[in-house]
Amino acid sequence: MNLSELLYRVKDIMNVNFIKVEEKSTLSDVADLIVNNNLDEVIVVDEGEKLLGMFTRKDLARVSRRNNYIKDLIKDHMIENLITIGPEESARVARDIMIDNGIGRIPVVENEKVIGVITSNNLRDTFYLKIDEMFDLQNNILDNIHEAVCICDEKGVVSYWNKSAEKLYKLKAEEVIGGPIENHFTNAIILKALKDGEIIENIRHEPIKGKSVILSAVPIYNSKKQVIAVVSTDRDITEVVALSKELESANEKVELLSNAYNREIANNYKFPHIIGKSKKMIDSIALCQKVASTTASVLITGESGTGKEVFAKAIHEASGRQGQFVAVNCSAIPEQLLESELFGYVEGAFTGAVKKGKIGMFEFANNGTLFLDEIGDMPIGMQSKLLRVLQDGVVYRLGSEKAIHTNTRIIAATNKNLREAIKDKSFRDDLFYRLAVVQLELPALRERKEDIRDLINYFVNNISKYEGIEVNNIDEDIYEILSDYTWEGNIRELKNVIQRIVVLSNKGHISISSIPEYILNTSVVKEKIQEEKDDKYNIEERVKNLEYNIIKEVMEITKGNKAKAAEILKIKRTTLYYKLKQYGLVDTCQ
Repeated sequence: MNLSELLYRVKDIMNVNFIKVEEKSTLSDVADLIVNNNLDEVIVVDEGEKLLGMFTRKDLARVSRRNNYIKDLIKDHMIENLITIGPEESARVARDIMIDNGIGRIPVVENEKVIGVITSNNLRDTFYLKIDEMFDLQNNILDNIHEAVCICDEKGVVSYWNKSAEKLYKLKAEEVIGGPIENHFTNAIILKALKDGEIIENIRHEPIKGKSVILSAVPIYNSKKQVIAVVSTDRDITEVVALSKELESANEKVELLSNAYNREIANNYKFPHIIGKSKKMIDSIALCQKVASTTASVLITGESGTGKEVFAKAIHEASGRQGQFVAVNCSAIPEQLLESELFGYVEGAFTGAVKKGKIGMFEFANNGTLFLDEIGDMPIGMQSKLLRVLQDGVVYRLGSEKAIHTNTRIIAATNKNLREAIKDKSFRDDLFYRLAVVQLELPALRERKEDIRDLINYFVNNISKYEGIEVNNIDEDIYEILSDYTWEGNIRELKNVIQRIVVLSNKGHISISSIPEYILNTSVVKEKIQEEKDDKYNIEERVKNLEYNIIKEVMEITKGNKAKAAEILKIKRTTLYYKLKQYGLVDTCQ
C-alpha cells in the first residue's frame, strides 16, 4: 500500500446524495426525477433496499427515442449485473475498474446496501486536493523520522532536506535546497548512486569530519527507466563509534588487568587441597603456580593414585579462567563413543544418538579447562583428531560441517611412559609435544614419607566430618606403622585405609587394631611391632629405663647436688656416683 492509497479512499470522495427508486417505479416517474433534480443516475432497489440495478441520464436519452415508453417500469430498462465497490477501497482501485470496464460510475455497497456512488467526476474533482494532502503527509513523515533524508534530482541538485538532516549536519533546508549537494559534501555518496544508477545499502561513511553515519542511497527511475532522482538516508552513529572505541580501549585494559590478576592469583595460590612439605612436592606446587595463569598445556605424569586430578583442579582454580573444569577418563569410554563425547554430535548423526543432539566436552569446557585423564590409553586414531583440534582450536560435531571455535585449556595425565609408547608406535610424538608444553611428574608416596603424617591428619579430619564420627585421639604407633608401609596405591590407597580406620574407631579413639591386616603383616611393620613386644616384657631393660629416668629427674631437682640426691634416693653416695657414670649422667651434674 502506498501513500495515495492511504489518503485517497472511496468513502472520502463518493457521492452520498444519490437517489434510490424501487423496481416498480415507472419510467415516467424516474425521468421526472432525473430532469427535475439534474441527476446523472438513479439507483434501483427492491423493498429491502437491496441493489438491483442503475439507470442513467444516458439511458433516459436512449429510451426517449421510442414511442409509448412512459408506462414502462424502470426494472425493464435499468442496467443490471453492476460492478460494485466497498467504501474502504482506494480511489486508485475505483479508477482502474472504471478504465478496465469502460464505465463512468460504480455503486458503493456496504452490508448489501448502497451507501454512495463514485464517479469519474468525483475522482477528477478531488484529485488535486488529495495530492496536496498526500505531500503534506509525506513531509510530516520524513521530517519526524530519525534518519537524515536528502533527495537530489538527476543533476545532483538538492530538492528535499528533512529536519533530521538539519539537526545532524547543522545545515538549514534553505541553505541546501536548490544548490548542488557537492557544495556542502565533497565526498557525497549520493552522487555515486546517481552516477552508477545502483543501490548503495548500509555503508559506514564520514560525510564531514567527526560525523560517522550508516548511509543508504537509492536511485529513482521513471517509466523510461531513466534516473530522475536519488534518495539517501543517513543514520548517525557518531556516539556509537566513540563508545565502541572507548569500549575497545576499556577491553584492552580489562584484559591486561585480568592477566595481571590471574598471575597474582596463581603466584599467591596456596593449593590448599594439596598436602606436602617434601622438596618434591614444594617444587611441584611452585611449578603449578608459574604456569596456572598461562594458556600452556600441561602433562601430569606419575603412578596411579599420586593425585594427578587434584593437581589439575588446583591449576584450573588458580588460573582465573571463567569456564568449568571438565574431566574425561580416556580409558573408561569405548573408542567408538570417545569422539562423540569429546566433540558432540547433531541429531541423527548415528544410530542411538539423542534426538536433539549433544554438546561435546570441548564446548562444555569452553573458557575453562578440559582434563584428559589416562591420555596414554587413547586410541591412535582418536589421537590424530585430538591433535587437529589442539592445533586449530576448532571442533566439529559428528554429522555437522559447522565449525565451533573453543577457548579450552588442556591438562592431560597418564601413569604410562609416553616416550616408550612413542617408540612402540602406540602414541603420536606430535601429540605428546603438543600436550607436554609443561610436564609435571608427581612423586610416589613412598618417596615423600615425611608428608604421610600430615596426610593422615588431613584425611582423618575430612572423613570424620563427612561420616559424622568424632575422633579425639590417634595412637602414635599409627603414624609410625603407616609411614613404614610402601603404599603401592599411593595417596588413593592411604585415603581408603584412613576411611576404614575412622569408621572402625572406638569411641573417638584410633588404635592399631583398626589397621588392615595386610599392612600389619608386611615384613617391616611386623618386625617393628615384634621389637616393641620384645622390649615390653624385658624386665631388665624396663628396670634400667625406670632407674635412669628417676635418677635424672632427682638430679635435676637438686640441681646436681649429689649428697642431697643420694639422700632422696635412699642410696649411698658411692652408689650414686656409680649409677651416674653407668647411665652417662655425669655431665648433667656439672
